[in-house]
Amino acid sequence: MGGKGHSVRLENIAKQFGNVVAVDHINLDVAPGEFLTLLGPSGSGKTTTLRIIAGLEFPTEGQVYIDEKPVADKPAYKRDLGMVFQNYALFPHMTIFENIVFPLKMKHISRGELVKRVQTILEED
Repeated sequence: MGGKGHSVRLENIAKQFGNVVAVDHINLDVAPGEFLTLLGPSGSGKTTTLRIIAGLEFPTEGQVYIDEKPVADKPAYKRDLGMVFQNYALFPHMTIFENIVFPLKMKHISRGELVKRVQTILEED
């Protein structure tokens, strides 16, 4: 982690749901720490593209690279990244700290490291 981020590269990514083409052979290169916005009308494939990067959907064609490693066939929990949804997908019964620490607990990170990482995140501007 370390705050530097990951590189993400999409090569010829396509996604079809039956006869519907949701993503039509796109290429994208995002450097570590780069800030990127996907902008387009409803139904243009923005969310599907993000879900493919996160591993919540698998592409029909093409390859996803995270830090130059191919991950198109790997599930979300093996990609070491997360996705923040447009509507807040928080657990209402948990504190802010508990919501932030939850995915780290799923990775079996030590308690000391969990606290350190969450404090770093909460201190960011």
